[in-house]
Amino acid sequence: AVMMVGDGVNDAPALALADVSVAMGEGAALAMETADVTLMDSNLNKLLHSICMGRRVIRTIIENVLFSLIVKAVVLGYALAGKASLWAAIASDVGAMLTVTLNGMKLLPRKTKENDIAQGSFGEIQTA
Repeated sequence: AVMMVGDGVNDAPALALADVSVAMGEGAALAMETADVTLMDSNLNKLLHSICMGRRVIRTIIENVLFSLIVKAVVLGYALAGKASLWAAIASDVGAMLTVTLNGMKLLPRKTKENDIAQGSFGEIQTA
């Protein structure tokens, strides 16, 4: 796969032909329309953050799906053996739903000083 990053001033055809194209927000309007992803400014750290976040999202989705399937398989096994009732199945389903929801919440942004520095927002400069 080929990723092309550009502002669209002289590289719009390359952006259109790339497998994944990223346009800089301060570039040409044509590039922003043809690109798959548009960064709102020229900070390439945001591109790296987007790629890392995408990997974390995929990993979290796989974790949640596997956890849900395992819980349902265990409850199905108990139900087929005659050891689980309908209320146990409902309780396990609600518990699994709450667990995967909480697991997905780990993707929410955290407000820390290190994140502010990494993203380039250093806060207001106070003048005397």
